Amino acid sequence: MLSYAPDRIPRDAVDTVIAFSFGNRVAADGAITAGPTNEALAATIERFVGEHPAPVFAQHEIAHLLQRHGVERVTSIDPVVGPDGTLVYLSTAGVAEAIVQHAAAAGIVLGAVGVIGFADHAVRCVLTARAAGLDAGVPVGVVLPSAYDPESGQPWTRDRRSYLGADLLGRVATT
Repeated sequence: MLSYAPDRIPRDAVDTVIAFSFGNRVAADGAITAGPTNEALAATIERFVGEHPAPVFAQHEIAHLLQRHGVERVTSIDPVVGPDGTLVYLSTAGVAEAIVQHAAAAGIVLGAVGVIGFADHAVRCVLTARAAGLDAGVPVGVVLPSAYDPESGQPWTRDRRSYLGADLLGRVATT
């Protein structure tokens, strides 16, 4: 429960990659962009699938970056828009559930799932994916991004001290 070393799976065993975003950037006009942390996550995925081709299910901030870079077989997990037109926050568990639902609706068997997430978030990402019924772990040898974005639009993702408390609460919810 308190480890920050995620469970790993062999690189060659990965059938599908799933990715969880971490923070974002909010412009002065309110526009939300991926931000440097999600750009680093997208680059990590792009390198991995370049060496180990696999379909990718990624939270929209990452998926859109991958699609712009020409990465194939990327499914975007998009946020839900509320009745008032605002985006509904998509939690880590919400992303995992959406991935399972998308795959089931498309008749896709996910198999062994390689999880890509921010370094301090990765353990919870793996725990959450497993709670959603997935055979999941971070691929062996993949170095996950660990640099926090002090300008993130989500205050709990700006620095490690702010994040760890939020993460522990999220981990309790997965058990």
